Amino acid sequence: MIKFLKQSFFFKDKSGKDPVVDYVVKMCNAYNKKNFMNTSLYDAEFSVVDTETTGLDINTAKIINIAAVKIKNFKIIDYYNAFINPGMKINPDSIKWHGISDDMVRDKPHVIEVLPEFMRFIKNSIIVGHHIKFDMDMISKEMFDTYGCSIKQRCLDTMFIYTRGVIKRDDHVSLDFLLDLYKVKCIGRHTALGDAMATAEVFNKMIMQISGEYKKVSELFELQKDNTANM
Repeated sequence: MIKFLKQSFFFKDKSGKDPVVDYVVKMCNAYNKKNFMNTSLYDAEFSVVDTETTGLDINTAKIINIAAVKIKNFKIIDYYNAFINPGMKINPDSIKWHGISDDMVRDKPHVIEVLPEFMRFIKNSIIVGHHIKFDMDMISKEMFDTYGCSIKQRCLDTMFIYTRGVIKRDDHVSLDFLLDLYKVKCIGRHTALGDAMATAEVFNKMIMQISGEYKKVSELFELQKDNTANM
């Protein structure tokens, strides 16, 4: 598969299209058209997503680690994790944060090889994350730069689920605050899989906590209706 992905960008079919680009664009468009709103929280499939990047400037940064943890019926059922060679140096300040060095990603696949796998993993899921806007802006930027398409589905932010669904006020809380509150241990803090796995546990506990009041996916999105840009 990886060999095919690398070679495909030097190959055009009779229509002049790259088959892998066409495949990813179709997958992305199909995902964007899905309607999750009326789905019961018990029936919905969620993918808790997190990324680590070369830096924090959305215009210049690249993804170096991407993970998704799949949840259904409040149980973790699968996960996806990939390290990515960004084709550039990682900002030293970022290395201090997540511990991912240039040497650790030197032999890893490039984003062109990883994004199709990521899209296949999340294709039936509602994306969830803590402060998810940055992660999704990064993923959509890389999708657009590589394939000319981007993810347009709304995403759920665990911060808003807690502040507006649990404590009923506008506030800002960190993931560390929620980890302490819900007594969730994060193994591999500031790695994409570590943070996604811990956020998935927090998400499960929060939803169980408010499940008597909120029954459908649309009700969770209503909690963040004034903060829906790229969510």
